[in-house]
Amino acid sequence: MPSPVHLPESTDFPAVVSATTPVAVGGVGGSGTRLIAQCLMELGYFFGSDLNESNDNLLFTLLFKRIDILESSDGEFRQLLDIFCRRMLGGKDIATGQLALASMLASEKRHKLSVAWLEDRVLALREVEMNGYSKSESRNWGWKEPSTHVVLDRLLKNIPRMKYIHVVRNGLDMAYSENQNQLAWWGGYFLGGEIELSPRNSLRYWCAVHKRVLNIGESMGANFLLLNYDEFCTDPEGGIELLCDFLAVNDDRAAIQSQLLGLIDTPNSMGRYKNRDISAFDKKDVEYVEQLGFDTTQSFTR
Repeated sequence: MPSPVHLPESTDFPAVVSATTPVAVGGVGGSGTRLIAQCLMELGYFFGSDLNESNDNLLFTLLFKRIDILESSDGEFRQLLDIFCRRMLGGKDIATGQLALASMLASEKRHKLSVAWLEDRVLALREVEMNGYSKSESRNWGWKEPSTHVVLDRLLKNIPRMKYIHVVRNGLDMAYSENQNQLAWWGGYFLGGEIELSPRNSLRYWCAVHKRVLNIGESMGANFLLLNYDEFCTDPEGGIELLCDFLAVNDDRAAIQSQLLGLIDTPNSMGRYKNRDISAFDKKDVEYVEQLGFDTTQSFTR
């Protein structure tokens, strides 16, 4: 693991950041976070100007999706969060030292990402204008990056009023997903040691993540939403109502339903585990999937 980035412990963290109420969207990769982010953007939330096709906020990825973020001090983490929030809030006063920091993060081997990708992120950060959009014109903002849950506890220390939506799909389906990027990236942290990419370990990771996230969520009260993606797709009207209630949206709900329903489609991958042999999974992990309200019955017969 690379050595942690060493920064001054003190920073002029803007009070407006501590008092603001962004909405972050995260989850295990492939859980449906892209759709939920799209719904929020349709509702007028600004999710950043440097996004990929999955609506991931790539500045957040640059600053926080690094293994060594787990060893960063509180002062170091706060400095990185200051960069992120100033940019998201439309600030053009990012210090020269902070830009140098971002450049350093992009040049060192701290990411499992290409050099070209990292350099593009710094160029995007250096742009004076955010695609002609000034965040200060809107009170609603947030971001989507699936790995947000990894640093959720540290985010809350600095932005205690933030809201967080954790999108969750059936862990058995997720175990057979082709998207195992988080297991490869964070599996050693959550499960310990070198982790083989396998359905069994994927489910182990899913369980470990959700036990931790739900524990953090308890401290957040009404600012935390565990959003069942399967239910959101099979009952989109109810899912949209749940989302609007969480966001305290007071606009015409009928118009919102009409606006968002076209975005929602039940994925063919739902229930894919049913024709697989799940006997290799740890029984307690399967029980935890059921405990969270998901179907674990099978069509498979040996």
